[in-house]
Amino acid sequence: MRGPASLAPRSEASPWGISASAGLHALLAATLALMPLPKWPKQLEEERVSVDILTPQQFEDSTRPAPKPATAEPQAPKPQPVPSLAKPPAQPSMIRATEMLSAKTIADPRSRQVRADLATLASDERMTQLCNIEAMDQIHKWRADFQPDRVVAYATAEEKITGTTVKADGAAFRSRRNWYALKFNCALAQDGESVIGFEFLVGDPVPREKWDELGLPAVH
Repeated sequence: MRGPASLAPRSEASPWGISASAGLHALLAATLALMPLPKWPKQLEEERVSVDILTPQQFEDSTRPAPKPATAEPQAPKPQPVPSLAKPPAQPSMIRATEMLSAKTIADPRSRQVRADLATLASDERMTQLCNIEAMDQIHKWRADFQPDRVVAYATAEEKITGTTVKADGAAFRSRRNWYALKFNCALAQDGESVIGFEFLVGDPVPREKWDELGLPAVH
C-alpha cells in the first residue's frame, strides 16, 4: 500500500535553489571585486647608523673642552707727553767795561766847567754825575754811531745808591736828539771821586710822546 504521494527525492536539487545559490555567490564575488583592496603599511626603512672609528688621540681631542676665546686685556693708557714749558727769553747780558774812561774826560782842559760843577754837588749827586759821564763815554766807545750828550739816571725809576755803588735800572740817554732806555751799575772808589767799575745795557728808543712825562728834554 502506498502512502501519500512521496516528496521528490532529496538528491534532486531544485533548479530555483541552484539558480538562487549561484546568483548569490556571483553577487558576492562581484561585490568583493568592486571593494578596494586594503593598503598595507609600508615597511619602515631600516635606519642606517654610521660609526666612525677614532684613534685615542682623536678621541681625547674630541672630548677636550673647547678653549675660551682670548679676551684682550685692558691696556693701561699711554702716558701723554708732558708739554715742555717754553723758557722765557734770556735777558741780554750787560756789557762790562774793561777800561774806565770818565777820569780822562774830566781831566781834559775842555772839561774845566764840568770839574767846577762837580765840586759844588753833594756826595751822592756827585757820584751819580760821575757815573753819567762814564756811561756816555762807554756807550760811544761801544757804538760810534751813538753820540750821547746827556744821561738821566732816574728817567723811569729812581737810581739806588748803596755806599759807593750806583745802580740805575731806569736810566735814559740822549743821542742825536733821540732818547734811549739805559740801565747801568757803577762802582766808585772809596772816596767817591772816580769810577772803578762799570757795566751797562742799552734798550729801545723811548717813544717821543713820553718825553715830557719822563722829563726828557729834546734839547738842552
